[in-house]
Amino acid sequence: MKTNFFNVQRIGLLFQRYFVENFRSELIYWGIMTIAFVFLRNNTQMMSSLIMIAGAFFAARFFREIHHPSNSLAYFMIPATQLEKITVAIVLTTLYYFAMMMIAYVIGNLTGTLLNNVLASLDFLPNAMFHHSSMQWEFLREATPTVSAFKNDVVSISASHSFFLGFLFFQSLFLFGGIYFRKNQTFKTFAVFILFFVVLGIFIGIEAKLILGDFQLAQKDFDPFWGRMIESAAKTFFYLLPPFFWIVSYFRLTEKQS
Repeated sequence: MKTNFFNVQRIGLLFQRYFVENFRSELIYWGIMTIAFVFLRNNTQMMSSLIMIAGAFFAARFFREIHHPSNSLAYFMIPATQLEKITVAIVLTTLYYFAMMMIAYVIGNLTGTLLNNVLASLDFLPNAMFHHSSMQWEFLREATPTVSAFKNDVVSISASHSFFLGFLFFQSLFLFGGIYFRKNQTFKTFAVFILFFVVLGIFIGIEAKLILGDFQLAQKDFDPFWGRMIESAAKTFFYLLPPFFWIVSYFRLTEKQS
């Protein structure tokens, strides 16, 4: 079978292979996530942290089989191109994972609120332990107020949009780390990520000292035009990061096969 082009049927077979081999572990995993949301359903910060941290481990361990000689041989002999394999990996670690997290959140929120109200209605339990509460969907709020870096006004941005962009970035980063590192992929990727921003912060601080004579960048030091330019450049850079990591992941996966 020739595998030198992108074939939708093979994509479907790769998805089928994943769910057949991981059916039991997927049920256990999403069951645990649902139970976690039962207790965290009204804590937006904790839920966001859970999705990000669990997602990092999920993405970093997706290609774990390619780092073991016996498993990697079987994986690379699958009659599918590396483009098809990386496409399936991207879909599973982003769209599928995020959708399943939202389903787990909805089920956990419904279950947690129902159990809370049932227990609050029982006479033999102390009243201080449980209180009747209405259904809350804190995590799914459409917008949240935030202050722009170069403006005095408060603007409204989509919380779900900004969160999903950050989620895409972390998933693409840790997916690449899972392919690049042989062992402890999650922790090594996180360490490199922290080191990069420490070095970047030092570099920006030195540049600010040389240009402005001070380590602190005050708003008055920026012309409004350049402030908007820097803000736009930062947003564009952030949007381009996930595709960049997906592309280098593809080349790294191809390199691993050769």
